[in-house]
Amino acid sequence: MDQQRLQAHAAELAQLLARLAPADGEVADLRSALEPLLALAGSGALSAPLPWGDIPGGRYFTEGGLRQYPELEQAFARFRIETTGGESPALRKLRGDI
Repeated sequence: MDQQRLQAHAAELAQLLARLAPADGEVADLRSALEPLLALAGSGALSAPLPWGDIPGGRYFTEGGLRQYPELEQAFARFRIETTGGESPALRKLRGDI
């Protein structure tokens, strides 16, 4: 795991959540669900990748109304990818980075 990338993505997501949560209860719920994991990632205490399904919050975008916040959805996706071990070679190839 790239700790610097993980910490940067955790900080970015935490800032967006803090900004949007006061005006949207669903964002506040997502923030509550992610706070423990964001704290671990931000402090460098998360040293092993987590399984994709162990990162809470995806359903807020697929089943809830948070798709209205594309910046938040992208920040969540970057954080989730980094938390699960970073971009796979297949994802990098898909993006054209290889």
